[in-house]
Amino acid sequence: MTTYQTKAQTFAFERGGEAYRAGKSLTDNPYPREADYFDFWEQGYLQECETNPEKSVTPVS
Repeated sequence: MTTYQTKAQTFAFERGGEAYRAGKSLTDNPYPREADYFDFWEQGYLQECETNPEKSVTPVS
């Protein structure tokens, strides 16, 4: 079964992946936790993380 996503949801998902590739942290999610798009951004980030683990962000001490 295919789940329909709006353009805005797809955009948030893609921005999450782009953030990961740009070296941003998971906490850099621009959407507030209560926003509809927060989870889409996070899912995009995490999917990109699983796909490209070599680009993992190193925590700053």
